[in-house]
Amino acid sequence: MSKLILMSTAFAVVATVAGAGERVTYTVGDAQFDGYVAQAENPRGTIVILPTWNGLSDYEMDRAQMLADLGFTTFAADLYPAGQQPKTMEARQTGLQAVTSDQERMHEILTAAINEARKHGAEPLLVMGYSMGALVAMELAWSGLGNELEVDAYAIFSGRVSVGQGRILPDGVAPFFVAIGDSDERVPVSTLVNFTDDVDLAGGSLTAHTYAGAGHLFSAFGFPNYNEGADQQSWEDYSAFLDDFSE
Repeated sequence: MSKLILMSTAFAVVATVAGAGERVTYTVGDAQFDGYVAQAENPRGTIVILPTWNGLSDYEMDRAQMLADLGFTTFAADLYPAGQQPKTMEARQTGLQAVTSDQERMHEILTAAINEARKHGAEPLLVMGYSMGALVAMELAWSGLGNELEVDAYAIFSGRVSVGQGRILPDGVAPFFVAIGDSDERVPVSTLVNFTDDVDLAGGSLTAHTYAGAGHLFSAFGFPNYNEGADQQSWEDYSAFLDDFSE
């Protein structure tokens, strides 16, 4: 049964966390990709973070450490080959197109990232993403690759969920957590309505939250639309979802 929550109260301030994780690389064909592992002390699961179109940054590494502090060994995986992170807006748009337009290559990257994460952590495994990373995480779900790779849950922050491209979510799709700002101009909240139906048809579970006054990437500290209150509330909502996920 899907649960659509159209408003959450925003309050308080979240602090960033500097971690002492481990930088690693993973391989896709002949290409090397950068990653970062934050190891939980007493792991209760593993999380893969897929980054924004900026590529792997301090933001994703800080989040990885925050999740490790919650008990989840976390692998933040760049989606660009090492040394190819875009530096300009035009390059980011080109990078987004390169990552999302080649479905076969995207599947290879996702498979390699998840396999690398499993080398460092324990089951169950959740894949989460921010903006571009969220779009890529949704490809796991829509394509059925997530089922093949035994992904146990998805977390989508500021990402478009209705990207089925005529596909139907596979039966047995893992549960979703979705967090979107109600002022997001790139990802309309209205897309959640159809997605709720899609999840129901697949017999899946959806927990979705929207946050008042929050724009795109509202939870990314250091980014232009960062909203402290919405970030804090979404982290509490996500933490509650993770508690249920790891039971």
